[in-house]
Amino acid sequence: FLYSSASLTLCRPDQRDALLEFKSEFELGNPPEFLDELLHDYLVPVNVTSYPKTKSWANNSDCCQWDGITCDANSGMVTGVDLSYSSLHGHFKLNSSLFVLRQLRNLNLAYNDFNASPIPSGFNKLMGLERLNLSHSWFSGQIPPEILHLTKLVSLDLSSCFNLSQSRPLFIDKPFLGQLAQNLTNLRHLDMSYVNISSEIPQMISNLTSLRSICLHKCHLFGRLPLSFLRSPIIQSIDLSMNPYLESSLPEFNGSNSLVYLDLSETSISRDEMDENNPVVDESLMSTAEIPFSIGNLSLLNTLHLSSNNFDGEIPSSIQNLNQMTNVNVLNNMFSGDFLTALLNLTKLTDLALAFNHFTGALSPNITSLSNLKYFDASLNSFVGSIPSTLFTIPSLETIFLNNNQLSGPLEIGNISSMSKLQELDLSRNDLTGPIPRSISKFVNLLLKHLYLSYLNTTTVIDLNKISSSHLESLTTLRLSGNYVSPKNMSSVSILSSQLNRLKMSDCGITRFPKFIRTQQHMISLDLSYNEIKGGVPGWLWKLPKLTYADLSNNMFSGFIQFPKHLSKTQMEVISLSENNFSGEIPISILLSLGSNHLGGKLPDIFLNGSNLRSLNVGRNQLVHKLPRSLSDCSSLEYSSSTLMSFTGRYNTNQRLLLGFLSCESHNAFTGALPSDFFMYWSAMHSEKNHSKLKSRDELHQDPYTLNKLSGQIPHSLAGLTSLSTVRVSHNKLVGMIPQSTQFQTQRVSGFCGAPLDECGVVGHDDPPLEEEEEEQVLSWIAAAIGFAPGVVIGLTIAFPQIALVVRRQ
Repeated sequence: FLYSSASLTLCRPDQRDALLEFKSEFELGNPPEFLDELLHDYLVPVNVTSYPKTKSWANNSDCCQWDGITCDANSGMVTGVDLSYSSLHGHFKLNSSLFVLRQLRNLNLAYNDFNASPIPSGFNKLMGLERLNLSHSWFSGQIPPEILHLTKLVSLDLSSCFNLSQSRPLFIDKPFLGQLAQNLTNLRHLDMSYVNISSEIPQMISNLTSLRSICLHKCHLFGRLPLSFLRSPIIQSIDLSMNPYLESSLPEFNGSNSLVYLDLSETSISRDEMDENNPVVDESLMSTAEIPFSIGNLSLLNTLHLSSNNFDGEIPSSIQNLNQMTNVNVLNNMFSGDFLTALLNLTKLTDLALAFNHFTGALSPNITSLSNLKYFDASLNSFVGSIPSTLFTIPSLETIFLNNNQLSGPLEIGNISSMSKLQELDLSRNDLTGPIPRSISKFVNLLLKHLYLSYLNTTTVIDLNKISSSHLESLTTLRLSGNYVSPKNMSSVSILSSQLNRLKMSDCGITRFPKFIRTQQHMISLDLSYNEIKGGVPGWLWKLPKLTYADLSNNMFSGFIQFPKHLSKTQMEVISLSENNFSGEIPISILLSLGSNHLGGKLPDIFLNGSNLRSLNVGRNQLVHKLPRSLSDCSSLEYSSSTLMSFTGRYNTNQRLLLGFLSCESHNAFTGALPSDFFMYWSAMHSEKNHSKLKSRDELHQDPYTLNKLSGQIPHSLAGLTSLSTVRVSHNKLVGMIPQSTQFQTQRVSGFCGAPLDECGVVGHDDPPLEEEEEEQVLSWIAAAIGFAPGVVIGLTIAFPQIALVVRRQ
């Protein structure tokens, strides 16, 4: 809400004092990071630009002239407070001085940080409020029903963005929506996105004859959606998306409907029945439905989102009557037929998402009639024929996804306008032929940032020199996997793009390490897996200043050249070197995936303090001796697994779900005693912000074999691990007493079986000190066999943080 300040009125002293006291209740700081959950399937940060409005408030000035304050011109009473985006930080007091301003009609506190405060019931003192916006300000707990006493409200926004750090989201009791429909009869706009409603939408909500827009995105709604709600002749905007247990079917629409915006994404709108006492989606019982032909009567509709439902059949041709349409998203359904032809009349379209369906037919050359199109996603369908060259001449297009279709023939790119805004192009997994790089050269000097050309067909040959000569100066991501990259003149390639930071050339028949990568100083992620590269891994690779991910697995590497000596001097987070021909001792470096090689000797003690190690796999080698003591300094180590890592789909750097893997699995022979202080430094293992799902090793593998020989006592300090859920240390060489705590006493006896450990003992004394040599080199007994197949599993569940440990011998 926007307010203007009165120009001739002096505010009343009591009003000024109340505002100054409210100012003093908070510090000025940055708002927390919020994420917008669904923007073309990405988690993206909300772009919040704040400035401290209250900083200019002073005691010796007219409060009606302050930023964000509006006063009544006659009385000098404050009627509007707009402190949205004001960098307020602190706990919101239950008796806040704000409630003194009884003449308030408009109050906007959106996009601040109230530090998970409950919403005070004192808002009901502001009986004159017409507009209340508390959105995105990190309130938590139950929304007080007293807010429903504000019967003059015409706009109520209690929504929130997806907040990774918010542990207690807002919620309401079951009668809230029904009471809202009874009390707030003047309400025109309602937004409660991300509020945990966990109830049905009551029938009486349709009685709100003043309601124009409602947004209940991801509110845990269930039950049947009243059809009268969708047929309302006055409601203009409905967003019920991300409520997978909400059920109904699309009604027949008549010409009196006023809908402009309709978002029913990821609901069960197409289903017929549901057990109200057990709102669990059973896909085997789900029925399908088609979009009614009468949807063409929604003449005002400009946005239609029906993604991730269970629709099938053809989209009716009547949709071509919706000439106000700007945004259509029907991805992830079972639609079929030739749909694109009907869309050519919708000349105002800007966003068109058709992915994950069964659409057929050819892409029409007349697609240029969609002259305002910015985002076009037709991936994962069954489109055939050639790609019309006219598609690339639409100057407004920024994103084109045509991957995973049956498109064939030569790639012909028309005369691209110098005004082209194309930034992202994905043609992967089609049957395109011809000189691909020559066609791509048409994008010279344009804004193209992301180019995906993987698995075009078996005959396509990619010449990197042609791509290099195209001068794609803005290119940041290039994927060529599954195509044969010509070795001819590859050594002469100097640089592909000065901005390139992600390169994927897996399964390209490459036999030599591409030297041009050495010049890509912005490289973050590199995938050269499943090639035939021989010799040593070049030392200059680890000197790329921004490289964090490198997959060199499934090649024929036999050694290393000039590996870095210290982990702290590299940015590397993930390295996969599995399935190569390495032999000898492990070099000093970050090691994350070295499984299935011929490595012997011992792990070097090179995991220095501050290491950013997140993933280690050294299984299926011939490693011996103790794991290094310095591994305890790896505070970023979060999760354990013996599986090889793989990343699929379009990767979004804003969705930061970073997991660590540590595996010292079977077919090694680790030994050593068990120091008690080792695990206390692995803080990432018990971070509440970790959302990785933990399972014990037995839930994931049926092969409980490890060949480790752990010795010493179980440290008494482990009795204090309140999150410990599973302990299995059977068939090692442990001795002494079992720690006495709830976590240990609830374990199965079989988890401790095998001599010489006394499975019925209790800890009566502190752990004996270890010899100096053991203190310097041994690994904690918990860490010594970490990994699913080896034995130890450590991590966190989303709802209930747990730690599970498994250490076994065959």
